Amino acid sequence: MQGGGHLKTVVLIMQRASLAQGLITKVRHDPGIQLRYEPDYTRADVAIRDHLAEGALLEVSEDGAHDIGYCLMLCAWLRQVLPHCRLMLMFSESKMEDVHRAIEAKQRGEIDDFVFYDASLDYLVACLQSL
Repeated sequence: MQGGGHLKTVVLIMQRASLAQGLITKVRHDPGIQLRYEPDYTRADVAIRDHLAEGALLEVSEDGAHDIGYCLMLCAWLRQVLPHCRLMLMFSESKMEDVHRAIEAKQRGEIDDFVFYDASLDYLVACLQSL
């Protein structure tokens, strides 16, 4: 990186390939951040390590395969094996149970932040940059 600045890498662990691609395109020319897409949740730790990522955004999928319970369990495990990695969840604000569980997880330090599906790309990028 030019100027000795620090390039932050964040892994997008999600099923929404179009959202991941939109975010990657949005930050393509941002000298401070790079995003990497990983659709396989079981490879989350490998992807974070391979890319030397400082953060990860995990999507709580709406199809039930990777629900809030699964993602919180994954975050708790990631926190143990990769304590330096900042973790953010993304999910629907219409599922109040998910909202409550995410708030509790943040208060316990199991995740660093969360964001809702309906956030704009600009807001998501700002959140990822602040991870």
